[in-house]
Amino acid sequence: MGIVRKQSLYSSISIYIGFAFGAFNQLVLFPRLLNAEQYGLKGVLIDVATLMATVASLGAVPAINKFFPFYKDYLTRKNNDLPFITSIVAAIGFLLFLVFAWLFKGLIIQKFSGNSMLFVDYFYIVYPLTFFIMVFNLLEAFAWGLKKTIASNFLKENLLRVATTVILIIYAVGSFSFSTFMWLFCLPYALIAVLLWWVIYRTKELKTVPQLSSVTRRMSKRILIFSGYVFSANVFSLIARTNDLLIMSSVIGLEAAGVYSIATFVASLIEVPQRSMYSITTPILSQAWKDRDMSKIQSLYSKSSITLIILGLGIFGVIWCSQHNLVLFLNHFLNPQQQSIIPQIILVLCIAKLIDLVTGVNNIVIQTSNFWRFDFISAISFVLVSIVLTYILQKKMGIVGAAYATLIGVSLNNLVRFAFIWIKFGMQPLSYKTGITLLLGAACIGITLQIPFAWNLYADTIIRSIVFVVLYVPAVIGLKLSEDINGMWTMVYEKIRKKS
Repeated sequence: MGIVRKQSLYSSISIYIGFAFGAFNQLVLFPRLLNAEQYGLKGVLIDVATLMATVASLGAVPAINKFFPFYKDYLTRKNNDLPFITSIVAAIGFLLFLVFAWLFKGLIIQKFSGNSMLFVDYFYIVYPLTFFIMVFNLLEAFAWGLKKTIASNFLKENLLRVATTVILIIYAVGSFSFSTFMWLFCLPYALIAVLLWWVIYRTKELKTVPQLSSVTRRMSKRILIFSGYVFSANVFSLIARTNDLLIMSSVIGLEAAGVYSIATFVASLIEVPQRSMYSITTPILSQAWKDRDMSKIQSLYSKSSITLIILGLGIFGVIWCSQHNLVLFLNHFLNPQQQSIIPQIILVLCIAKLIDLVTGVNNIVIQTSNFWRFDFISAISFVLVSIVLTYILQKKMGIVGAAYATLIGVSLNNLVRFAFIWIKFGMQPLSYKTGITLLLGAACIGITLQIPFAWNLYADTIIRSIVFVVLYVPAVIGLKLSEDINGMWTMVYEKIRKKS
């Protein structure tokens, strides 16, 4: 776990810095420069482009994640044809996406013209966004295999948000139209794709070989079957995660989608450790399954669970103890009804994220194993349940219904995966330390919420955050709940001591 611990620390720091810029963009700049409908448009376009980029890749990304260790071990750099094959597949997929987008443009207009005409007007922005996101996803998969996770995370989590900040400032001081801004909004995605290509190119580890290697000939059938299943599972999972905004923009409107996007962003802060963990553990688990190292898989599975829930609860505590201040900060952007329901949306979405964290890297364990077909089945079930629940609950409850649909869907999906791994492999990630962590987090949040409101929202947020962290962090370290967190603390402490 040494490499996981070290890379997780650096990647998490990088991602948190990026999220600081992201918070500045999402909670300060965007709400002041765009109205709620335009803000919702931005979120829906990114969700659609992310989904279409996954579809257009035609399974190339999971193929790289799963089989890159085989190509790397059994072929020289000059004979490794995986980059060439996956590039051709993705190019074909993107061309198919363009064709189908053109064919179904009428249906898109029909579904969204009633409540979200702005989405119809700016649908063309999906094309460049989809291309750049798809290219970055392919390059990121190779970067993970080459242990360049810090570089890829920096570009995606830091530089993308910093570049977006620059674009927003230019838009604020300039005299550009909103349509020009939407084109400029695509530039950061192009920038990070080009820079990640340059990082990988400089390693000289990958060559574009226009021929079929012995590994491809021998494993082609297995690669095709695996890619098809996992690709489908990833697409369905992404639909399940993005259908709330898409349905909301169609049924309720882009203004509601804009409000929901804010709550989604706040809850997504809890995902930061998970995103870092996924990028690091994917190649390690893939290699462990190849080597049939079950002890390493169990270790990663259980340690990821306790580490992620500790970090996730810590972030949730900081968020929830000051959620009222967020409402005060956004009172110019939210109407009175939205101000009253956004804390409830944030709470429900945060609980869903915590449930996802406590089950560890269960989806990566399944995807990189020989039972990846199950991931396909569970993903289909998840998306069907999610779409039905989202539509029904939004109709009955409005915006908050989408949050409850997410909570129910995530809970069921993780319960099924948890049970499958336990039954099939005899592994489960929970222990008595999980219960202690949950009780500790609840106690620290409860104590912090008793603090009277300070003289303004900024001072109140700072005071509450400090109090919660002072209560929570020393207790986690002192109780030694996570070997990796204590290891990170020791590593940071030693570095600081050496410099002082």
